[in-house]
Amino acid sequence: MPELTFELLDEANFDDVPAPTQPGGRCQTCDYWERIDGGRDAPGADAPDAGARASLKRRRLLAGRSVSGSYAMLAYRTDSVDRASIGYAQFGPLSVYPRAQSIRDRYPELPESPAPWIITCLQVTADADDRPDAGAALLDAVCNELDGRGITAVEAYPEGATDGWLPSAGPSSVYEAAGFERITGDDRFPVYRRELTGETNADAWSDLLRASKPADDDDGWPLPLPKRDPDDLFRLPPERPKRPNPFGDD
Repeated sequence: MPELTFELLDEANFDDVPAPTQPGGRCQTCDYWERIDGGRDAPGADAPDAGARASLKRRRLLAGRSVSGSYAMLAYRTDSVDRASIGYAQFGPLSVYPRAQSIRDRYPELPESPAPWIITCLQVTADADDRPDAGAALLDAVCNELDGRGITAVEAYPEGATDGWLPSAGPSSVYEAAGFERITGDDRFPVYRRELTGETNADAWSDLLRASKPADDDDGWPLPLPKRDPDDLFRLPPERPKRPNPFGDD
């Protein structure tokens, strides 16, 4: 029986991100959420900036890896003969997604503190047999990952559409199946939220630090330090000159 597994995005699996439901879109170059004037359309085959856009997107998704972890997760369907990526979720702190911030600003009733993390994108391939269930399982895996990072709340802004998979955030019904609650907004632009425990997974943080630490010969981790001088060992600073005592010395 096929098994559904989940992996955080990294350099090795970046090209495994499946195509979105929207015709002509490409997740590896999309900057819809990262820029107010961004878009989802893939660059043309002969576009001179196609490679640069993909490189920028990869850097953005991996930017938080040295601090908390990457900003995307993949779902894989695995059986005895094949392993295929069928799902993709993009997420991150509110500060890295200006479009999400502009949406959230429309709802002053939303709690400002602590700032939630946002799931901006949820896509599952149309040929997946249990598409809604796979989407809900991917959302649950993302929430478990963020819970282990100490995040206390996650929000998403799925749009009401005839085909709920066309908007990048995916269908609202899948969020409801994954334990999200609609807390404000209307049917066209709802806001969904799921509260987390925020209990940091110590083992996960240890693994993250080990993965993000460069080689021992790199002096840049965790902060640049001055070169060692053996003569500095136990060296005391020079004694400051004393000011004359106006009342005379004893």
